[in-house]
Amino acid sequence: MNHQHTSAIATTLIATFLMSANAQTHSEPKETPMPSNSSMPAPAAESGNIYARGMAAILTHLGKDISYDQIMGLSGVAFILQVDTSGPIINGNELDCAWWPNDDWGFELGLPLLCKAAGMQFSKVNCDMSVYRADPATEYNRALRPRIKKSLDDGKPVLSYGFVGTEIDDKPLPLLGYGTAGKSTSYSQKKIRIDRYPWHVYLVGSAVEPVTQREVDVASLRHIIALFNESAQGNASPKTRFSGKQAWAEWLRLLRDGQACDNNMLIHLRYNRRSAVVYLREMAKRYNGATAAHLSASADIYQRILDELMKQGMPWNRVKSGEAEQTVRESFTAMVERVSKLEAQAITDVEAALTSDTGKQ
Repeated sequence: MNHQHTSAIATTLIATFLMSANAQTHSEPKETPMPSNSSMPAPAAESGNIYARGMAAILTHLGKDISYDQIMGLSGVAFILQVDTSGPIINGNELDCAWWPNDDWGFELGLPLLCKAAGMQFSKVNCDMSVYRADPATEYNRALRPRIKKSLDDGKPVLSYGFVGTEIDDKPLPLLGYGTAGKSTSYSQKKIRIDRYPWHVYLVGSAVEPVTQREVDVASLRHIIALFNESAQGNASPKTRFSGKQAWAEWLRLLRDGQACDNNMLIHLRYNRRSAVVYLREMAKRYNGATAAHLSASADIYQRILDELMKQGMPWNRVKSGEAEQTVRESFTAMVERVSKLEAQAITDVEAALTSDTGKQ
């Protein structure tokens, strides 16, 4: 059994890459510049996905009425199961599944849809990791600092591995703002200094022409379906990454092979599916007839999934409390099997909602 917690897993990835980090529709395509280093409030303190929580805080600061649950749904993170069979590897030959939900590739897949909903461009800028490993400061200053400075000068905070950057200075580790610490998935309510040079950053760009709410909803449902059908990623994406039905199959294979019975997978599935319920229920209110019925039915199934996830204690905690590891693994695997079947049922209703020609109320 994988006994790693989020902080330990992040540490493992740091060792692998020699890096670390602790760190509705827009109505008019015009921007109002905000003062640099403005007093942006801290993101909400509730635990959750740090990318969505951080981006929700940034967009709220920029005057966009898009909630955390909406960002979770629009990005697709509310509906994803992130699995990567290439690694990271720990303990010699064991897949470090606890890192998988911490990775941001699923969130990044949803940026085009978030752009449609917010009426703003979003982009991700990466360091050259071969250079970063040797000299993080130099590569940060080359690849990221100019972009971060321009964004902050324009009054737009930045997001780097969940760290919301609101200021820069000339001291070492020059990005200041709001972050999380250790295994926590909730934000500090006081400004702190990032403790590693960022290796990527999400930037909010210029305003774009908004689209209708219906167009956003249709694109969102298509993205949810694509995630489940393993067709949301481009051809250049690693062939070892899975987001839906194949992800469930791979996770179950690993569980039956004695791996991947992990706290963090369960923690983030709870975060994700809780937002899925909220997101679909809100969408259903905008429609009537068959469309609303199928959206509500799908939300009901995701609620059943969440109920299953909440019944399970954290597997590592259960073992520490004295339960036999094999017993814990068997019950956890059985739960994942039940949930995987419910996931397929939920997508069937999402597909039916998409093909329904029922109009808005």
